[in-house]
Amino acid sequence: MRSACVEVPVERGEEVRRRLLEMDALRRDLRIERSGDRLYLPVTIPVDIGLPVLEREFPAGFTLVRSYRDLVHIPPRLAPLLPKAFDEIGDIVVLRLPEELVGFEREIGEAILRWSPKVRTVAADEGVGGELRIRKVRVIAGEARTRTEHVEFGLRYLVDVERAYFSPRLGSERSRVADQVNAGEVIVDLFAGVGPYAVLIARTREPKVVHAIDANPAAVELLRENVRKNRADGVIVHEGSGQEILPHLAPVDRVIMDLPRTAREFLPAVVPHVRDGGIVHLYTIADRDLMEEAKADAVELARRGGRGAEVLASRVVRGYSPGKVHVALDLRIV
Repeated sequence: MRSACVEVPVERGEEVRRRLLEMDALRRDLRIERSGDRLYLPVTIPVDIGLPVLEREFPAGFTLVRSYRDLVHIPPRLAPLLPKAFDEIGDIVVLRLPEELVGFEREIGEAILRWSPKVRTVAADEGVGGELRIRKVRVIAGEARTRTEHVEFGLRYLVDVERAYFSPRLGSERSRVADQVNAGEVIVDLFAGVGPYAVLIARTREPKVVHAIDANPAAVELLRENVRKNRADGVIVHEGSGQEILPHLAPVDRVIMDLPRTAREFLPAVVPHVRDGGIVHLYTIADRDLMEEAKADAVELARRGGRGAEVLASRVVRGYSPGKVHVALDLRIV
């Protein structure tokens, strides 16, 4: 079958595949093709992501339907409410269902299991809450478990979706940050979770050390195992409050603050411990139309901590809620 496609160097294949999935642009009914050192990823529409877009023939894939939505038996009036995207973490799917679909959650879960044979568990996401940002989930179909192994950029992570927060949609962002790391840096991942930033940086760059901190004992248990599994010898794991541990590690060259709903509150306490010219990757939630205000807010928060800050880059990572976005700000601290 002939289709538009994106031409990708083999070494960037996983990164681009995930980005296309996030954009809901990757065709699942056709197989990805390889020719020499290039991959060809079939897409639903031409996309502008800085890579060549062309047309070519593709063999049919194993999936005979475009989406699990084609397999769900629910009243037609409710079909438009079916989620168009969800998190695939290892062999577990986590999705949010509107209230109108709760009575059909079993049918929806079973449809996902039929649509994707690699999925063994489907769980309903009932929101992230608490100081430790733990996701409340409920298994609605498949195996009654919440622990799995997730592969990202060739690295393997143990994840328990009920005990420690992890988002597979941030893989491209983790890669972007890792690519900025210079040899010999002292890095602190202030809210490390199960370790996807810390392990990736330790395995693909040459930092002096990566300090991975988390206050959630369950996350730290998984983090230690992921460091061991991936032989990320440059990672030192700390359990406890990042705000209390960071002063004992200073001065540091780079701090990752990926806790979007509350990270900004910690910025004044973080910046005094960053070396002059060091970088803070701050993640926050902002109004879609108020990006400049979000940048100004970060600079002001750094000033309250007694330091200056220059916004080197800003990026919308993804939508968060109607009118609000998840934002990444790269700050140089002076």
